[in-house]
Amino acid sequence: MAATPADRRADFNAAELFLADSRLALTVLSQARYLLLRRMFGVSREQANLLTLVLLVTGAPRVFTTAGRVVRAPMKFSGMDAAIGAYVLRSGAMGVAGRNASDVSPFATLVTIAVIGGLALPSVRRAAHSMRAVEHRLRTLRERQYATARRAMRRGETQ
Repeated sequence: MAATPADRRADFNAAELFLADSRLALTVLSQARYLLLRRMFGVSREQANLLTLVLLVTGAPRVFTTAGRVVRAPMKFSGMDAAIGAYVLRSGAMGVAGRNASDVSPFATLVTIAVIGGLALPSVRRAAHSMRAVEHRLRTLRERQYATARRAMRRGETQ
């Protein structure tokens, strides 16, 4: 008898899904780490953990120091740089629009918003729709796999 979607949902709660997903993510990261270490250093799977430890111990202080410097670094452009950039953008927009565009006071702002919206919004919508569809397919697949594994384990416990 096929399990209905309601049965599948009731059989698998959010906490179990989170734990299963985090284990899956850690497994994928571990496999990627192993493949990278094998390609870069030619180490076997048994040596990969030791090499990871050595790399972390020797590289961690430098990483923390660099990250701290990046976070505390001041911006390297001044107010004058920002003003020049704004003027260049405004002049470019006025040049594209023609002579009468300067009669509209917030013209540059309106053109900037229109260009950014026209270019970015359709791409963002498509990307968000694709990500939702992929997430839904993967979640459904994982739920089926985990429910099947749970049923198999329960059958094994009762025998």
